[in-house]
Amino acid sequence: MTMEVNEMFTYVKLKNFMSFKEVYFNFENGKRGPKKFVSIYGENGSGKSNFVQSIDFLIKSTLSFGMMGESGELREMMSLGKVPEQLIKLLMERMSIQNMAELCRMAECEDEACIEYGFSFNGHEGYYTIHFADRFTYERLYYFTGKQRGIIFEIVLKDGKISYHFSKKLFGNKKVEMEMIDEITKYWGKHTFLSILRKERKEKNEQYMEENYLSYVFDILDMLQEITVHHKKNSLGGVEIAAKKPVNILQNLETGRVERSREYILDCSERIIREFFTQTYADIKDVYYEKKYEEQEVTYKLFVKKMIGGKIRTIDFLHESAGTQQILEIIRALLGAFCGVTVVYDEIDDGIHDLLLKIILESMLDDITGQLIITTHNTYLLESIDIKSVYVIHVDYQGNKEVRCLDQYPRIQSSNNPRNMYLRGLFGGVPFVDVIDYDMIIQELESDVEGGQ
Repeated sequence: MTMEVNEMFTYVKLKNFMSFKEVYFNFENGKRGPKKFVSIYGENGSGKSNFVQSIDFLIKSTLSFGMMGESGELREMMSLGKVPEQLIKLLMERMSIQNMAELCRMAECEDEACIEYGFSFNGHEGYYTIHFADRFTYERLYYFTGKQRGIIFEIVLKDGKISYHFSKKLFGNKKVEMEMIDEITKYWGKHTFLSILRKERKEKNEQYMEENYLSYVFDILDMLQEITVHHKKNSLGGVEIAAKKPVNILQNLETGRVERSREYILDCSERIIREFFTQTYADIKDVYYEKKYEEQEVTYKLFVKKMIGGKIRTIDFLHESAGTQQILEIIRALLGAFCGVTVVYDEIDDGIHDLLLKIILESMLDDITGQLIITTHNTYLLESIDIKSVYVIHVDYQGNKEVRCLDQYPRIQSSNNPRNMYLRGLFGGVPFVDVIDYDMIIQELESDVEGGQ
């Protein structure tokens, strides 16, 4: 593979965020730079999905100002009776970054939540920090300014007043700076400055942006625009962010339609998933799309040819097992890691056989040019992957959490089996519970429901 490494997270710091009082995920690998593969372990409820949610929150925070226009369109549609009012309200709630911020703060905590994301983009490292309570109170971007690194912008809310500091290179002239200060005065707090900049970039032409802004400020927006985050459905909306790369693969691999001029994308997708499934499933002999041609479009549907009862039979992919269908989702998401972008996948082992997932991940590690971060319970991976890639969320008896990389444990030697050590609880991150006594439960089940006796 010759694709250049483009973007990675170097670390993530979380404070008062969901179930994390204070925690630090460090993904740096010394002089080698950020780690391309990270696997996060922990018992149920330890915060693995909350880590993934922090990446999702970062992306959503940069989209919120642009969503103002969309919310206005939704209100107009509601007034015209085109969309049910309840559906509009639900969509607007999920679009609200304030609602999401409220849900992301630690429960029963008056202090503001603080997040810092370290990142690397095309070899330049920096960090982005946001603090929030019922609104954003602090925002800072430290990154490459052209010749050296420095603060590109810093905005602070203190005692009800907004103060700001900008790099001298951020704006092309004073007029643009004053226009953005006016935007900050009106909208910052409800939205981040990155979100305001993103909307500005979307509305103005490329030449205007090149002449009036430091181009490096948009590197982090480019990075976030291409990140794929796949997480389980939850109270925060359960959105699966669509994979942006590779661009020559279908967004929906199972069924859909494409323009006839883009049929080559359909053919490319077919070749990739055929190669994948015929290599990983002994009984799958072929995978193909059934196509129906219309005037301007091609409608497609995925089928497999499978050995069943001594005969190769054709099956609609919709009738395949949940685990096999999950594999198709994983394929689409993971391909971005071959294209220099970051892919974050929560509970990647959900519904998939441990050994199959182990084979899938092992075979792709050498070809990753971006970054793949997964959360998982698959312990078989521990027998084959580099311990520098393995992180465990350790929870103490007071509910405090610490993230430890396995290479921090001196007891791990080449002769030891990290999987066995993990299962014995030597690294934490595994449940320790008493034997469940079902006697009381059985008594309740056998009691007189009406009389309570």
